[in-house]
Amino acid sequence: MKKEVKTLVIRPTSSTGKTIPTVYILHGYTGYPKRTLTQDIPALQALSKEMKMIFVLPDGNYDSWYVDSEHTNSKYETFVAKELVDYVQNHYKSDVSKTAIMGWSMGGHGALYIGARHQTTFTAIGSICGVIDFRPFGKDYGVPKILGDHPEDWKNYTSISQIENLKNSKQQILISCGTEDVLIGQNRKLHEQLMLFKVPHIYEERPGAQNAAYWSQAAITQLFQLNQFFKNHE
Repeated sequence: MKKEVKTLVIRPTSSTGKTIPTVYILHGYTGYPKRTLTQDIPALQALSKEMKMIFVLPDGNYDSWYVDSEHTNSKYETFVAKELVDYVQNHYKSDVSKTAIMGWSMGGHGALYIGARHQTTFTAIGSICGVIDFRPFGKDYGVPKILGDHPEDWKNYTSISQIENLKNSKQQILISCGTEDVLIGQNRKLHEQLMLFKVPHIYEERPGAQNAAYWSQAAITQLFQLNQFFKNHE
């Protein structure tokens, strides 16, 4: 994209010399990496040390929706899935076979959308309070500037449009949403679609809304699940 993209990398201070699991964490609409670390998932530094995992927090440019735009030079799918992954694997002790992508809200969409389209790169996907289909309200959240003014042209960029790509996926798929979240209906529909296609996944609902109080706790749960998944595949 011909620009620098601020990215935080959290890693354990001690190293055994071995490669370790890596999780790419995508923030929500209006978010940024420092806020992820200080407000959204403040447990990340302690969890990195405890789990011996690398966490990579890229800046999603406020409202990029983590897609490649045909209208502007906004190529966040390519940046995250290729450029950033290549950089991290070349500069850190990142285990290529234990690489996950997760996020919440807009980042939940991004994790599902990118994860489904890059299955050899990401062995696991985690979505929390994810925007499964932004078409009903995208005009209010920056979608027209990257995908144009016509919602009928947005379909192939939604995470729900990628479900068929997951039919034969070997990825660990984790989905979590609060029962008071405005997006609970979309997440239940996603769960139903995955069951219809017989795609193995873990689906969780718990009390909560579209806010940091929910996703900070749900993220900890998913990170423990990812840690166990990686341990089972050693």
